Amino acid sequence: MLRIREGKLDTDEHREEGGGAFVLRHRGHGQSAASVSNDDHCPISPHGRDETTPTGHSQQHAQNGNVPEKTALDGEEEGKEEEEEKSADEGFMGMTPLLQAHHAMERMEEFVHKMWEGRWRVIPHDVLPDWLKDNDYLLHGHRPPMPSFRACFRSIFRIHTETGNIWTHLLGCFLFLCLGIVYMFRPNMSFVAPLQEKVAIGMFFLGAILCLSFSWLFHTVYCHSEGVSRVFSKLDYSGIAFLIMGSFVPWLYYSFYCSPQPCFIYLFVVCVLGVSAITVSQCDFFATPQYRGVRAGVFVGLGLSGVVPSLHFVISEGLLRATTMGQMGWLLLMATLYITGACLYAARIPERFFPGKCDIWFHSHQLFHILVVAGAFVHFHGVSNLQEFRYTAGGGCAAEEGGAL
Repeated sequence: MLRIREGKLDTDEHREEGGGAFVLRHRGHGQSAASVSNDDHCPISPHGRDETTPTGHSQQHAQNGNVPEKTALDGEEEGKEEEEEKSADEGFMGMTPLLQAHHAMERMEEFVHKMWEGRWRVIPHDVLPDWLKDNDYLLHGHRPPMPSFRACFRSIFRIHTETGNIWTHLLGCFLFLCLGIVYMFRPNMSFVAPLQEKVAIGMFFLGAILCLSFSWLFHTVYCHSEGVSRVFSKLDYSGIAFLIMGSFVPWLYYSFYCSPQPCFIYLFVVCVLGVSAITVSQCDFFATPQYRGVRAGVFVGLGLSGVVPSLHFVISEGLLRATTMGQMGWLLLMATLYITGACLYAARIPERFFPGKCDIWFHSHQLFHILVVAGAFVHFHGVSNLQEFRYTAGGGCAAEEGGAL
């Protein structure tokens, strides 16, 4: 009994040394049960089962001198053990793809977390997906695709190619919102016809706020995904049309204050042209880089439709009266700023002549945004002068015509 117990202790030590490999080799096989049952009847050497003394049937063959059978049985057992070890190794290797998948998921979670927290890096133009490639002359500093609105809005506070585009119209939108609120709450005694005048000027503020809001939102989220980019680009182009239409309303109202019929006709024509421009801008091809010049031409043409009422006003009122009372100088300056910005945008100047030098600041789209905001403020100044002149002249038109004669 002492000898058997020592053998069991030696076997336990051998199992501890073998570790997990012993369990893999003998798990679920009948030989494990056989080895346990044999341990109760025969001593086990300190080196384990491979060196145990022959038992039962093996001892009988050894006494009969049948040594080759013993060797054959040992060979079969060794072969079985090798097959078990091989199958165990294959089972372990079979876990490798699962581990790789687990590590891949961890890396993906880490990437998403970094994107969520805004810890991304700008990338060059040549590695952008096709739907993010808009200007070939901006070589570096682009945002990668970020399918998270939170990450897109956090990118407002990072430096990249869209930083200037976002902030020029974000600040402009905030300023026009504050200015519009203050102007709309002016006392009614400051107006000849408070309701009509506030509606007319309010249309300009509404168009400006919509244009600037759609613009900075588009430049913030257009890297989210192709679908989001397409939707917000259409809003951006629609906002430009709203700004142009809204700019016409107060100018036509005050310029043709005593001639309501041509005023309504011109307003109707401008609205039809504006709705047509919005309709065209909803086509998917309109937002592609190949149609950059077409986009600029559509909105410049919409703005130049004001040439006809301007000539009408100059002919009917005279050049001197048109430049003083009609504020034609401010109107021409506004048109110059808008057209210059559109031309820079279409020609991609100055980055066309300095590729990679204007990636972050002062590229064509930023200059276009700055000139749009400047033109809107110039127009507001001219409209404010028109409103003050109308307030000074009063609501009558007969005395005004007699003074003109």
